[in-house]
Amino acid sequence: MSLGFKIYSYFNGNLVHKDSLGNKYYHDKNNTLKRWVVYASGFGPDSLPTQYHNWLHNTSDEISNFDIEKNNQESLVKRRVQKHSVKHKENIEKGYKSWHPK
Repeated sequence: MSLGFKIYSYFNGNLVHKDSLGNKYYHDKNNTLKRWVVYASGFGPDSLPTQYHNWLHNTSDEISNFDIEKNNQESLVKRRVQKHSVKHKENIEKGYKSWHPK
């Protein structure tokens, strides 16, 4: 996150919740339907649990306080990232030879 966005969040947002990973959830002071998250260092959108994702997208209006231990939540995030990562083929040239200009 940029410094400018953190300053904007400090002056224009109300801190609603901070999860066990350090992600901070805000809504706008004037419009409570405008919501955003400031991710903790080293984390991104894949670190959001479903309940927080639903709150951010205005599907739900409450954030349940179900904080899991930090180590347990980090392992859940790592498993989620591994599940959706692209598996590269071991032998790329199997049956196909790409053209290389000379």
